Amino acid sequence: MECSPQATEETKILIVDDEPQNLQLVGEILRREGMRFIFAINGEEAFEAAKEQQPTLILLDVMMPGIDGLGVCKQLKAEEQTEHIPVIFLTAATEVTDLVSAFAAGGVDYIKKPFIREELLARVRTHINLHVIQQQLSTLYQTKTELLTTLAHDIKNPTSAIQGLAPIMIEDIKSGNCSTDELCSMLELMGESARGMTELVNDILNEETQKHGEAAPLTEARTNAGEVISHLVRLNAIPAKEKSIQLKHDLEFQPMVRISRRILTEMFDNIISNAVKYSRHGSEITIRLDPLNSSKTGFRFEVHDQAAPIPEETRDALFKKFQKGPEAPQGNSSSHGIGLAIVKRLVGLYKGQIGVYGREDIEGNVFYLEIPTQ
Repeated sequence: MECSPQATEETKILIVDDEPQNLQLVGEILRREGMRFIFAINGEEAFEAAKEQQPTLILLDVMMPGIDGLGVCKQLKAEEQTEHIPVIFLTAATEVTDLVSAFAAGGVDYIKKPFIREELLARVRTHINLHVIQQQLSTLYQTKTELLTTLAHDIKNPTSAIQGLAPIMIEDIKSGNCSTDELCSMLELMGESARGMTELVNDILNEETQKHGEAAPLTEARTNAGEVISHLVRLNAIPAKEKSIQLKHDLEFQPMVRISRRILTEMFDNIISNAVKYSRHGSEITIRLDPLNSSKTGFRFEVHDQAAPIPEETRDALFKKFQKGPEAPQGNSSSHGIGLAIVKRLVGLYKGQIGVYGREDIEGNVFYLEIPTQ
């Protein structure tokens, strides 16, 4: 089994043996294959080198003075920094009990002395390839986990809106106190929420289709940022009304931007809905959209809330995943600490900035994002 050129270049192997001739022999075999390596001549050096250098693979002699190979392997597997590094034992032992001890200590394989070049390379390549596959699986798992987390979070707000509107409509219809216009308005909101969820799912499916090499329709989106905010204000007016919060928005500036409606919705809605969650009962939230530095090629979005002021030393942490503010959401709202991390990632894709600072006019915070669109 051959290693890919990239895997070979990225590989670093730690060879541990107290016999210089063994180090030279193994090192020469690996060098001729283009593999990088480092040496250690005893257990103490091996342990420190593994922590500092983070090798891809360790070739570890069993019989060494001081701490033997089995002891070193146990130490490596007990340390969080090194437990993931595969260890292949170099051993002259042939007894089954000795080999079982090697595996029990945490080894993944063994190579018998005297070394046979072809066998050594075959075992080394096998475990390098396994390491690469494990990394790829880990990356894939992380990507899919982030995708599912984002999907669950972004579906939560529109489903909450539908869930909130449905009982209101039922009650109004039963009591006969709701006009046709009011019912139509609520139905439109429900339809827009459902459309947003459909667009989200379709976009994700299109992204997955592209990854698998199939042709997906690619369009350069031009979206009215002001219209997206107006829709979100109407959507968030439902939970805001439960807390007697007034949502005000000044949208004289309505730029057409080359960002999809879904991404703009994710950016704006996470900040607006957080303001509703954390602001006090009977307060006021102001939403602004302005040109970026008097330029027509970008915009600045601001939400002025009346929530508990966020201490300066904790502001940066708010934009990390699963981080929450110092105060719990007001009322029946809940937060998982995901939304602002999503916004920060999206803003970064457009080389923008996001932040928060304290209000000067009243107790509260100003969350903002700036996008230098073309």
